[in-house]
Amino acid sequence: MAPKAAKQVLPPNPPADETRTLPLAYTSFHPPPFVNAKNVSSSYLKTEAQTWVSRSHRPTKRPKTGADGDDGDDDPASRRLVIHIGSEAIRLGRATDLYPTVVPHVLARQLPHPRAQPARPHATEAQLEMLRAELRSIMRQYKLRPVSNGWQSANSYNSSVEPEPVAAHNDVYHVGFVDEGDASVVVGHEALRLASLSRPSAWRLFSPWTRGMLNVTGYAAEYGDACIEALLGDVQRILTHAISSAPSKASGPADAADDAGLGIPTSEYGDYAVLLLVPDSFSRSDLRALGHVLLRYMGFSALHVQTEGLCATFGAGLSAACVVDVGATSIGISCVEEGLVLPETRVALSYGGQDMSRFFGDVLRGSSFPYTDLQEARLADVQLLQDLKERFVTLQPSQVGLNLYDFMVRLPGETARKYALRLYDEPILAGLMLFHPDVAAPPPMPRRPLTCAQPAPAEEADEPEPTAVLAAANASLGGDEAVELCASAVLDMAPTLAMLGCVSRRLSPQVAALVDMRADEASEEAPRAAPTIPQTSAMATQAAKCASAAAQAAQDGIDVVQAASVTPLDHAVFRSLLASTGTVDGSFAHGGEERLRRLANNIVCTGGAARIPGLSEALEARVSMLLAEHYAPADGAPGAPTTAPQAVVIPPPRNLDPASLAWKGLAVMAHLDAMQELWIQASDWDTLGYRALKEKSLFL
Repeated sequence: MAPKAAKQVLPPNPPADETRTLPLAYTSFHPPPFVNAKNVSSSYLKTEAQTWVSRSHRPTKRPKTGADGDDGDDDPASRRLVIHIGSEAIRLGRATDLYPTVVPHVLARQLPHPRAQPARPHATEAQLEMLRAELRSIMRQYKLRPVSNGWQSANSYNSSVEPEPVAAHNDVYHVGFVDEGDASVVVGHEALRLASLSRPSAWRLFSPWTRGMLNVTGYAAEYGDACIEALLGDVQRILTHAISSAPSKASGPADAADDAGLGIPTSEYGDYAVLLLVPDSFSRSDLRALGHVLLRYMGFSALHVQTEGLCATFGAGLSAACVVDVGATSIGISCVEEGLVLPETRVALSYGGQDMSRFFGDVLRGSSFPYTDLQEARLADVQLLQDLKERFVTLQPSQVGLNLYDFMVRLPGETARKYALRLYDEPILAGLMLFHPDVAAPPPMPRRPLTCAQPAPAEEADEPEPTAVLAAANASLGGDEAVELCASAVLDMAPTLAMLGCVSRRLSPQVAALVDMRADEASEEAPRAAPTIPQTSAMATQAAKCASAAAQAAQDGIDVVQAASVTPLDHAVFRSLLASTGTVDGSFAHGGEERLRRLANNIVCTGGAARIPGLSEALEARVSMLLAEHYAPADGAPGAPTTAPQAVVIPPPRNLDPASLAWKGLAVMAHLDAMQELWIQASDWDTLGYRALKEKSLFL
């Protein structure tokens, strides 16, 4: 009888907190237990940054062998260039530099047939008297007593001043003029010292960047249809000069007078990545053109673009602020919160420090300026007004008084002359121009119409593919985005809620209703309040409503961007703060009051013209007054606060120039690990063009 098979005994059920497996049949192999996902500490391939594609696209440090045989810098940030393009100067440097190198953003060229520049209207006596009346009101508020017959005394003294010749060996601050020689183009600080620009000649000074955008209008007046090629060629020439020139030997910040660069040869551009700083109210076509210059023409390895407002708050160490960038030819205003620029708060003003310098010349002429041969068409006189503005202009009422100064007039081929100058209220009148821009007659913001109604031919297109092919391949590239990829298209800044607030008194009720409508009421109110507008999902956004309101205002003859560009500085800041609540009138909802107070308490002034003494106090007082009048409890507006928000201007960090605050903020950001995900490689730009920038930027 065969033996009975042994009965297989199964193990008891395992406890709930244990995981056991039985061996496979006829083997001693135990399958691995199930892994509890909650206890896994590995992060392998959990983010896109860990993929090979993402890691291969990061800009890496390439070894560089120096003269002593050592390898290059260990910090990869030393291979990252921070470039801030401005109207007056370019600030650039490595991310590891303490201070930026400043190079004048100008280029001088000899033209075969130079054209006469249009004359600018000067300030009238009525405008100057209006400013003096406001100044007397301010002095009464501060309990300051004016000098009796102060302006008459200064006027009488200046009319009797005679120049004093100064020999060359006694003129210690004279840098000298230079001749062009055989050169046809002169760049940088040498162009500002060109003798031909201070006397009648065929030479002309070009500024590729003005009013916060590429100077297409100015170049079109000289070059016609070839203006884009000439403009981008000058931008590349100036950038190459600034990057490749020998560095300064000074230990401090490099001044424009040094005419120094970074000392990087053009053959090494491919080893560097560029961080570009652009205005908050940027033009998309300008951004695309600068990307072509840096990545395609100059050959840098990667590009990252950031806005001035965000970098200024980062440099100041603030999480939320209202940034006021007072530049040479434009002023940019925007509110930043938690690392993002609020797009509805952006305002671009078309005046700045250079307009103030010219207006200061008008004020001095009205006070018997002893230098009677002052000519704005002469570069030496333009630089003289710039120097006088930097020395004397103030917004401190306590500085009003009879003060005696002197200045030097230097012209090529002539002996320097020293003049005495007595000033009374002229310096503060020039500073008040920021709050009354109409006295300086600044030109409105240049507007570029959409010149490319149809797609450009493939052989003329700037992209590898024609616009029609790109639009057919991706349905999201419809409308303006597809036209934007056209070679001859020029798109400029879009209207914002703050801009509409600046011109709210000029808008018709129908146009104002388009912006005041809530998203859920748009479909019901639009047919009654305004002409029929296509109702799409995009109309629910604030940008779409602003664009619709601006289009309707254009039919009434109002260009919102141009009309808002000549708004006084205090009113523009006030409207930007109100727009942070999501409404034109600053109605509070969903934490709008807390946001408005936080932004109003953190106003940061940057830019070269922000160095004017007393600007922070004057802006703070005027914006606070506007907020108090707007949120007065007597108005009875629903949701009005019991106490009006108070404006507070935060000074820049110690020993940091306001003009370099945004540059320093971007230089610090270049060291962050999060930057690794935002680089645009040159190969990506060649393949995708501007679309690559839109995928890697938070503000597009």
